[in-house]
Amino acid sequence: EVGLTDPVEGSSGFADRFEGGGPTDSRGRSLRELDLEKRLLRYPLSYLVYSRAFAALPEAAKAQVFRRFGEVLSGADTSERFAHLSAADRAAILEILTETHSGFAAARER
Repeated sequence: EVGLTDPVEGSSGFADRFEGGGPTDSRGRSLRELDLEKRLLRYPLSYLVYSRAFAALPEAAKAQVFRRFGEVLSGADTSERFAHLSAADRAAILEILTETHSGFAAARER
C-alpha cells in the first residue's frame, strides 16, 4: 500500500461506522481499524477476509491463502515483498486473525 502524505480527516461519521462493522479480538483490535495518518488501515491485511465472497472460495483456495498468511505473519517468509511489515504489525495481525476468523484459526491448528 502507498503511504499517506497527509492525514485524512472527515466529519461524516463514516470512520466510526466503518470501524464498528467487523469483529474485534480480545484486545479490541480489528482489521477494520483505520490509521488515516500514515496509511489507510492500522493493520495492513484486508478486512475482506471476513466477506461472503471469501467464504465462498473453494476450500483448497482458502487453505492456500491461510497458509500464505501464516508464512508471512509468522515471519517465516522474509522476502523483500513483505519487508514493509514490521514484526509488531505481523504479530498483531496474526493475533487478530487467529481470534476473529475461525477458518484461519482451524487452518493454523492443522
